[in-house]
Amino acid sequence: MVSQIFQVHVFRPAEAAASASRLAEQASFSRVLGQTTAEQGGRAARSAVGSRAADVGAATEPWLRTEDKRALAGSIERASAALGVEPALAVAVAIAESSLNPSAQAADGLSAGTFQVRPSTASDMKRLIERGGAPRAPGNEDVTLGVTYLRHLDELFSQDTKLGPGLSTRAVADPRQRRLFAIAAFNAGQGRVAGAQAETARLGGDPTRYEDVRPHLPSTTRTYVDRVSRYAGSSRTTLGSA
Repeated sequence: MVSQIFQVHVFRPAEAAASASRLAEQASFSRVLGQTTAEQGGRAARSAVGSRAADVGAATEPWLRTEDKRALAGSIERASAALGVEPALAVAVAIAESSLNPSAQAADGLSAGTFQVRPSTASDMKRLIERGGAPRAPGNEDVTLGVTYLRHLDELFSQDTKLGPGLSTRAVADPRQRRLFAIAAFNAGQGRVAGAQAETARLGGDPTRYEDVRPHLPSTTRTYVDRVSRYAGSSRTTLGSA
């Protein structure tokens, strides 16, 4: 990705190979950003990550016991509502990334903040907002850019999107399925997930169904999707049902 991994709730569980892959994707991601901005602007009101009211599951309660963390979760929910992102999902990703700690720093030093967004990704999201590809959400930059990135990933998997030579996402029409692909891409990178889709199709599986693609994703990403889904208040099995 240009993106996301964590470790023990504060730092993302980084794989050396996955980190190298994500860095290699940065140039491709910037190209995709320019290619998709116009298409995204027309869909600003629609994000398949959802637009439901926040319904954070009981699994998130340990991270919402202090006033400052509840305030941060509220800020994430407001930004999510403005961008058409499911608030419960955005809060769940923030918990998985940093335990709702805006001062969190990744062990590799390449990401920081509530959503552990890398500087290159933050720059891309700023340009996306400036070009009109996403509304400017309320809240501070730390929150706004993380939620914008989650929305952008959902957009990439809502259509066949070319990421680089020989690598494209496969359009996932079902929003319940696409939610899982967006979570996986937040962790492993859109290129890694698109590659898993391609491998799934090569082996005769359905590249738009998460359960078929899941075996071809890194183990840390599979665990991450399960954890975020649980925090968001739904099990992986339920979310993965067609």
